[in-house]
Amino acid sequence: MSRWHKSLQSRFTAFPPQQQLLMVANELNRAEKQISRPDEYRRSLERATELIDLICTDPRWQHALRELRRAREIMAAHYISKIPASVQPLLNTIVSLHPESWKMLQRGRGRVKAQ
Repeated sequence: MSRWHKSLQSRFTAFPPQQQLLMVANELNRAEKQISRPDEYRRSLERATELIDLICTDPRWQHALRELRRAREIMAAHYISKIPASVQPLLNTIVSLHPESWKMLQRGRGRVKAQ
């Protein structure tokens, strides 16, 4: 796998937890949109996996380490699969790990009214 976020590693823990999750969600959303282009789909999964690895090194996520590692495992299964499959359920699960990221995503989709 390529290294996609070289400059991000040193400053990743400065991002709020919900933003970290939304960065992963963004890559998974990209993968979902590129499902008909296997190479782009896999690149998006590589970037999402790298971001999950960065999240796992952040001490603020120790309480959810099991869920994050399981999400990484599922991403890897999608990555090695010969046929690209939807990652939407995984995206929803990852975003639901932090209430604020879930609200922000739903607000962006027009499902939650702004406060």
